[in-house]
Amino acid sequence: MGKRWLILSLTMAAQIASLTSLFGVPLVLPALRQEYGLSIAQAGTLAGLPSLGLLLTLLGWGVIIDRYGERVTMAASLTLTALFLVLLGVAHTPLAAGTVLVLVGAAGGPVNAAGGRLVLGWFSARERGLAMGIRQTAQPLGMGMAAAAMPLVAQLYGFAAAMLLPAVLSILVLPLILIFAVPPRRADAGAAAPPRETRPFSPYRHATIWRVHGVSMLLGVAQVTVMTYTLVYLVEDHGWSAPGAGVLIALVQVPAALARLGTGVWSDRVGSRMAPVRVIAAGGAVSLLLLAGTSLLLPATAVALLVLSTVLTMSHNGLTFTAVAETAGMAWAGRAMAAQNSLQAVSSALTPILMGAIIGWQGFPAAFAAAALFSIAAIAVVPAAGRAALRTT
Repeated sequence: MGKRWLILSLTMAAQIASLTSLFGVPLVLPALRQEYGLSIAQAGTLAGLPSLGLLLTLLGWGVIIDRYGERVTMAASLTLTALFLVLLGVAHTPLAAGTVLVLVGAAGGPVNAAGGRLVLGWFSARERGLAMGIRQTAQPLGMGMAAAAMPLVAQLYGFAAAMLLPAVLSILVLPLILIFAVPPRRADAGAAAPPRETRPFSPYRHATIWRVHGVSMLLGVAQVTVMTYTLVYLVEDHGWSAPGAGVLIALVQVPAALARLGTGVWSDRVGSRMAPVRVIAAGGAVSLLLLAGTSLLLPATAVALLVLSTVLTMSHNGLTFTAVAETAGMAWAGRAMAAQNSLQAVSSALTPILMGAIIGWQGFPAAFAAAALFSIAAIAVVPAAGRAALRTT
């Protein structure tokens, strides 16, 4: 019983190390711009490059996960991530920094999928919403810790120094993964371990898994918009200091983590992962539209709506990630979760570029409104409840 919770904790720690390396750049965007003399659109492009590296390699990592297991894959990923982050210290041009950031993304991708597959093996179907909800709190909690520390380090010591923080965390987590991150055995997991499919037919012959992928990709646009530009929005439109904005971002991650946990329990109780996603998408769209409308007229209200938008846009990940794995089945789970992350990487790579261009053209409110439109589109793509039923294996 206790071992599966240890496994869950370790996958969370590894995911925090991976996520802060992949998505920590927006937290130090002012330092990045200053170091290389970049415009906001250029800096946003660099911030999206880890997602490009993620996109280029994730499907290959998914095959490795299913073939060689989670422990080997996660250990290799953490090692390479730390190595490439260190190389940022000798990247003295935007081109060199961009190249290293692509490599960081290429190395960091499989931790989320491998950790998710490991947790799915240790928990039964009726517990997975809770377990995956807890695991997905790694993103807001990790980004919260990063938001509290990285802007301050960047202000004092520069961009490359701030990016060493996830490198250190990767190195600290690595030996624990090597020792403890093992798949379940029947004797250890008992009823909690789902049986492996004996006929692993491809889930991609059916539309449901494609629709889950599509929802995740569309909602990722709103999430990445808020994640990438919150700090610079508070600095440039509201006159906050970068460390002060980082503190707010850090504090917001607590309700965001609780929201992921709550939506996981909600999905267990209603027997559907995607029905709650439809509600979350609608709420996110409304909050982003209100944020766009109040940004210029009611600054204090706009900050409150920014907080609400952050929580709502970060609430869906655990549900869509669990849904795609359950739809695929354990034999395809590694590849399906890697495919999910690959499509999310498309959103993560392109969104900063698109929204940076919109901000340069019409300002931050226009970008928030554009992000809301993607959330509205996601509502239409959510599979019907009957076609996205919760699997029992």
